[in-house]
Amino acid sequence: MMAASPISLLINYILPSFIVICKANNFHSTNNEANGFQSVEADNDNEKQKATTAYQGKSSKRFSCGICFDSVKDSKMFTNPSCNHRFCTKCVSKYVKLKRKEKVVKLTCPEPECSSKLKPQQFQSILPKDLLVEWESAIYESSVSLKHKFYCPYENCSILMVNDGVKVVTSCECPSCHRLFCAQCKVPWHVDMNCRKFQKSTRDEKQLDKKFLELAKRKKWQQCPKCSMHVQRKGGCEHISCRCGCNFCYGCGKDWIHGHICNIRRS
Repeated sequence: MMAASPISLLINYILPSFIVICKANNFHSTNNEANGFQSVEADNDNEKQKATTAYQGKSSKRFSCGICFDSVKDSKMFTNPSCNHRFCTKCVSKYVKLKRKEKVVKLTCPEPECSSKLKPQQFQSILPKDLLVEWESAIYESSVSLKHKFYCPYENCSILMVNDGVKVVTSCECPSCHRLFCAQCKVPWHVDMNCRKFQKSTRDEKQLDKKFLELAKRKKWQQCPKCSMHVQRKGGCEHISCRCGCNFCYGCGKDWIHGHICNIRRS
């Protein structure tokens, strides 16, 4: 069994100011240093300073919220440091929560026609910590190239991992479910068989793949336009959120954008 190469685990819960990365070449070690846990400080000092400045010097002045248009005390206002648009903390919190519920990662200013970006660091005193952590994690995941990331092949795990490509990886242990898998074949570990033999044996399964595709077509399953995973909708609207982070229309299979209208209906 070959030693596992550096594969970074996306931790589901990370501090807003840090991205915690676990390197798989030390998964079997016993202490934190050997396990390869490293805290990489995010480069957000400037954002923190801007956010702090936006909340300093509070007075009794009142301003109009750009969302609800109510007159709100300065101490209850959020100012986007990138564009200086103002919103009450209640409205902007609801805005961020709604966007994250819709799986939107790159949030922009709520002001119409404004493309200024919103970042988690700007909301540390407004949003719940768990939401900030989840948002940070989503941003990190979206920044990883699709060809470098993959998911644990075990269905009840499916945690995201990142192959940095430094070494050729074969046998690896998932740091979440602790089961072996092959990072080259992207399948549970093929015991007593190297990758070449395993991949040769899978060629005989092409007929099964063909039958599966026929079944998917007959059942009118849709494919994710990003990772090509087949999806079967059990109910609800046409808006599908794939585990890879892609949002698409179940009817036409196209990327989901705000205001999307689809005339294709699937059963």
